[in-house]
Amino acid sequence: MVIDIELTLNRWGFGRISENKFQFLCLRFSKWKIPNKYSISFEINWRVKE
Repeated sequence: MVIDIELTLNRWGFGRISENKFQFLCLRFSKWKIPNKYSISFEINWRVKE
């Protein structure tokens, strides 16, 4: 299982986004069922106004 944790600097919310994504304040948690793969990753994402 692959677990992905994202810090979203300008997107806030609470609740399920999709089947495998959940958001709590500025953190998004994702789980991916990939056979024979195990990892935890962390990302920082933000949007820039053009």
